[in-house]
Amino acid sequence: MDYQKEFNANKEQWNARVEGHVASKMYDVPGFKRGDTSLKKIDLEGLGDLTGKRVLHLQCHFGLDTMSLSRMGAKAVGLDISDTAIDQARQLNQELGLDAEFICSNVYDIREHLSTDEKFDMVFVSYGALCWLPDLEAWADIVSDYLKEKGTFYMVEMHPFIYTLNWATFVPEFSYYNKGVYEEKVEGSYAGDVPLNLTEYFWVHSISEMLNPLLKRGFTLDKFEEYDFQTYNCFDDMIERADGEFIFKNIKVDVPYLIELKLTK
Repeated sequence: MDYQKEFNANKEQWNARVEGHVASKMYDVPGFKRGDTSLKKIDLEGLGDLTGKRVLHLQCHFGLDTMSLSRMGAKAVGLDISDTAIDQARQLNQELGLDAEFICSNVYDIREHLSTDEKFDMVFVSYGALCWLPDLEAWADIVSDYLKEKGTFYMVEMHPFIYTLNWATFVPEFSYYNKGVYEEKVEGSYAGDVPLNLTEYFWVHSISEMLNPLLKRGFTLDKFEEYDFQTYNCFDDMIERADGEFIFKNIKVDVPYLIELKLTK
């Protein structure tokens, strides 16, 4: 897998986002320090009782969700490509006296940092993670390698339909299916006042491309749900139609914003 240029550029722009994200209203670090969870209502219901369970959280950013898992009684390990984000996660974890652990690594290099003898009750993925991964077959191998037998894979992720739209016109302009890497200049971030002017690289994955690699490895599908709202105010021109439910203000029909998957190994 020869995407080192793309991975390096993405690491640079995620490092550049951290300071602004920590200060942002969206992530609400002061509220988290007071004891609020960063997990959303869909996640909280889908995760269930985590008391005493080992959870591996892939692509954890600066760790609020990982630490929220810890507060729910899990023994949580978070992984992210951004060393700046992992440094921030470790600092917050220590400050709050939590017992989450954090690993700085590209997802595909995880085996260099965490033995596959380590097994988890759950692998958790959430919100804007898969678009940074070119190969979901290799990703599915990683998920399988770290899950116990009868362990759970749980994901709440951006619905791929959203990525087909021009978000100014809401006309589909981009392929729903994986056509290879996209390159994009990014001037700012979805959260906080973060001037970037950097290049990012991403991939679009259809639902079948997300799901089939896990099914091919013998996983059983327990839940598949689509949601007509976003839990974050993370795009331009959104309104909150109900508590914690954000939709595009100017779109006239219901569209899928999120997908939820739960599978058993």
